[in-house]
Amino acid sequence: NKENNITLISFKKPNQTTKNDINKFKNKLRILYVTNLISLIRVIYLLTNLDKSIVHIHYLGWHSILSIFIKDNSKLILTPWGSDLLINKKNILKKFWLKKIIRRSNFMICDSKRLEKEAINLGMDKDNILISMFGVETKIYKKSRKIFSNAKNHFIGSNRNHEDIYDLITLLKAAKIVCKERDDVRFYIAGSGSKIQKHIDYIDRINLGNKVNFLGLLNNEEMIKFYNKIDIYISTSLSDGGLSASIAEAMSFERLIIISDNSDNKNWVKNKINGYLFKTSDYKELAKMIINAIEKKENSLAIAQKSRKIILQNYSYEVEMKKVEKKYNELY
Repeated sequence: NKENNITLISFKKPNQTTKNDINKFKNKLRILYVTNLISLIRVIYLLTNLDKSIVHIHYLGWHSILSIFIKDNSKLILTPWGSDLLINKKNILKKFWLKKIIRRSNFMICDSKRLEKEAINLGMDKDNILISMFGVETKIYKKSRKIFSNAKNHFIGSNRNHEDIYDLITLLKAAKIVCKERDDVRFYIAGSGSKIQKHIDYIDRINLGNKVNFLGLLNNEEMIKFYNKIDIYISTSLSDGGLSASIAEAMSFERLIIISDNSDNKNWVKNKINGYLFKTSDYKELAKMIINAIEKKENSLAIAQKSRKIILQNYSYEVEMKKVEKKYNELY
């Protein structure tokens, strides 16, 4: 909403769902997609001609190599997402590049002490790190109905992507147990990824196609409907950087949270206080928690209501982005 010259660079064109969201800002920013040699040259030309600008790289993958074309009088900000530091550091080549780009950078913005620690180990100056959450637009991400208000069925949802790191097979195995125990539970699985067909095939093999619905990638409007539809939100991720944005959104909607006990999750969700934590990849414990939450609805409702207060206080988009904007202004 301010007079800034903004260019978004991406190595992947968005699907139609994401494109519709981006189009809302088409008059406020320029978007360059690197899809061939000509578009790559165009981006390199742009970067080499930037003067006293801020370049902010999200996720420190191989696309961050483009930072070598940035002039010394421009400022480079890095924002790791989690696996780019926590997993890539185990690869010798990737670790070498991480150290190099960290030495070149002027500042880092990340969303957890865990990432801060890893960045320092790779050479980042602690004084040049800001911990700021991605944030949730709490005025938009709020409930229009209470959980368990549907007397006929109970709805369980997840929107983590279909990749190994998110361990969705644990949720699907838990669904098999839950559906055997109860006939009034439905599962809604949003998101995309390379393992989605494998997960669909698994559900078909165990004959739960009428109980488990795969929704694909959702846009913002569809995601809001998704959160309002479900009663219980599940995250089975094996690792996250800080608090996952999707978990935070579900908390803002006052959904009952049941998530894997790893990474920073225990810093945000206190077991049996404002949600539940289960042992990572333990589908039997997850199933037991889901069944217990449905059987004790009043207790589940009280627990879910506490989550939004935490997000309002510590994960508000408006508050967090003011921190980032302040840092932008301080750099120049």
